[in-house]
Amino acid sequence: MKNIIVIIGSGLGGIAAALRAKKKGFDVIIIERNKNIGGKAQIYKDKTFFFDTGPTIITAPYLFEELFNIFGKKLPQYINFIELNHWYNFYFFDKTTFNYCNNVKKTKHNIKFFSKTDLESYNKLLLITKRFFEFCFKRFSKKTFNTIYHLIKCIPTFIKLKCYHSYFYLINHFIKNNKLKQIFSIYPLLIGGNPYKVSCLYSLILYLERKWGIHFPQGGIGYLINKLEMLMREEGIKIYTGVSVKKIITHKNKAISIILNNNYYINTNFIISNIEPRYLYKNLIKMKNNLFIKKKLSKFEYSIGLFILYFGTNCFYSNISHHTIFFNKTYNKSIKNMFYTNCFNKKNICIYVHHPTITDHFCKHSTFYALIPVPNLKLYNNWSMYESEKLVQSIISILDSTLLPKLKKNIITCFYITPNFFKERYFSTYGSGFSLSPNFNQIAWFRFHNKSETINNLYLVGAGTHPGAGIPGVLLSAKIIDNLII
Repeated sequence: MKNIIVIIGSGLGGIAAALRAKKKGFDVIIIERNKNIGGKAQIYKDKTFFFDTGPTIITAPYLFEELFNIFGKKLPQYINFIELNHWYNFYFFDKTTFNYCNNVKKTKHNIKFFSKTDLESYNKLLLITKRFFEFCFKRFSKKTFNTIYHLIKCIPTFIKLKCYHSYFYLINHFIKNNKLKQIFSIYPLLIGGNPYKVSCLYSLILYLERKWGIHFPQGGIGYLINKLEMLMREEGIKIYTGVSVKKIITHKNKAISIILNNNYYINTNFIISNIEPRYLYKNLIKMKNNLFIKKKLSKFEYSIGLFILYFGTNCFYSNISHHTIFFNKTYNKSIKNMFYTNCFNKKNICIYVHHPTITDHFCKHSTFYALIPVPNLKLYNNWSMYESEKLVQSIISILDSTLLPKLKKNIITCFYITPNFFKERYFSTYGSGFSLSPNFNQIAWFRFHNKSETINNLYLVGAGTHPGAGIPGVLLSAKIIDNLII
C-alpha cells in the first residue's frame, strides 16, 4: 500500500507540492474548500468580460518548467509563456513617465533622462543585487530553517551583506533622484512589505528580473492553473473541491487523519498545508498545551491588504503597458497610508494597473484590474459598500485624468474586492494579501516553519512560510518540503 499525502488547499504552492509528491510515488489527495483550485489565481466572468485574478508577474519560469519536466513533459506542450519587452511603465503625478524594460541599455538611457549622476549608481546597485541573488535566492531560499542552527550558520553572511539594513536604506544609499528612489523602492510592495522595514536582501528581485525576465502565461494565470490541473489529473492526483477540512486528528505529535466538513474521515501518512498558517494552527489543530505556537502566533506582523477594482471598457487603450504603476504626489505619505494609519485616505493612493490585453490576444475585450495597497483589517476595517464605492470613484477619477482618458465614459462593467474578501474566502489573517509581512525579524527561521514545530508529519507551503510570498517563493517552499519528506 502506498503512503498517502493529503494536501489542504490548492494555491500554487499546494499544486507544486502535489506534483512533486506524486513523482515520489505517493498517493496524493488535494482538498480544496472553494469550487476551483488555484487559490487566489482565478478567472472571473462579468457579462462578456473575463478577468484574470491573482499574481500577474512570473520571474522564474524554470520553476514551472520543472513541474512538467519531472514527468517527462514540456511546459510549451500545455501553455506558452510570453516574455515581456516592456516590464513596467511608471507614471508620476506630473505626467512624467519611466519605462523599465528588459533592455539594460534602454533602461540606463531612461535613468539618464532623470538623473545623470544616478546612472553609475544604478550599475553599482545591480552588482549588489546580484550578490543578494547569489546568496539569498540560489542558496538561502532553497534551505530549510526548521532549527535555530540553520539560521546561525547564515548569520556571518547576513552580517557580511548587511542584510539588517532596510530595502529603502539600500536604494537611498545609491539613488539620489526622488522619482528613481520611488521606482526602485516599490518592489517590497509586490510581496506586501514596507520598503522602510523589509530587509535589503529583497533587492535580489531587481537581479532576478534581469536574469530570467518577466513573463506572462498566454491565456492568463487562471489558464495556467487549468493546465496544471490537467497535468495533475493525468498523473493520477485526486482533487476534491467544495469540501473543507474541519479538523486534523493527531496522536503522539503525529497527524493520522483529517475530518472533512461532511464528517468524512481520510487517513493519511503526511499532511501538507497550503492554507493560512495562523488558521491552520488555531482552527484545525488542538493547541491546548502548545505554548510555543501560541506565543509565536501572538507576535507576528501581517502584510498589507489589497483593494482590487476589475473593469472592462468599450475601447482599446493601446498606450497602456501590461504593467503600469501610478505614483501619487506624496509617495512617503502613501506608504504611511498603507502601513501606519487607522484612518485610510482614499485619495492618497498608489495604483498598479494590470492590462493583459496589450500582450495577450487570447484575452477577451479590454480588461483591466487596478490594485491598491491598503492597510490590513487590523489597522483599518471600514469596507462598507459606501466606503468601498468612494474608493472606486477615487480610482476611476485618478485614472480618467491620467492614464486612461475618458475612462468614466468608456467603462462598461466593474466590480471590486476588499480585504474582507481575502479574510472570508482564503482565511487570510486580517485580510492580508501576502500573509506574514517580510520584515527582517520575520524571515527564515522566524517565519512559520516548512516542517511543523509541533506535528512531526505536517508540512507547510505558501506565502506564510519560508521563503515567503510571491510566485517564486511559494514554488520554492514546495521544493523545500520535497527534500524533507522521504
